[in-house]
Amino acid sequence: MKKLLAILSLTLSVASYAQERVVMNSETALVNGTEATLVRTAETPDKVTVYLNVPMTRTVCTKFVRVHRGRSTTSKCVQTKQVTTNEADRLKISFKNLPALGGTEEETFKVIARQRGLDRENVVYEVSTIKTTLPYFVISKGILGYDSYSIELK
Repeated sequence: MKKLLAILSLTLSVASYAQERVVMNSETALVNGTEATLVRTAETPDKVTVYLNVPMTRTVCTKFVRVHRGRSTTSKCVQTKQVTTNEADRLKISFKNLPALGGTEEETFKVIARQRGLDRENVVYEVSTIKTTLPYFVISKGILGYDSYSIELK
């Protein structure tokens, strides 16, 4: 029984680290975690919006006390804790001006999302090539917090 529980636990922990493989055959792609292998096929449109589930950790106040100073009363935080919630975030990837893929050809890209830092609202992305038919550049084109990437020929 102990061996069975150990094997089940190991299987579940390894599965949680596995990357999701997402075929981009429409204008939107959904990823259930923070990492994915994105697959470009002959059906992939010029622009794809990828939605990821990103854990965001914040410090929240769990206990307040009232402080009286003369006629005014204010609240002061005396106890905090860190809370993590999953939030949807998105990035756009442009495949415009790339040569068309034929038949069953496919190219793969890797995307990783993470929170910039504790108590930060920003999500940082890493987009890279894994297996492509031609050499590509991955160019970050994000402006004012909108995450946008362009895949272009070298």
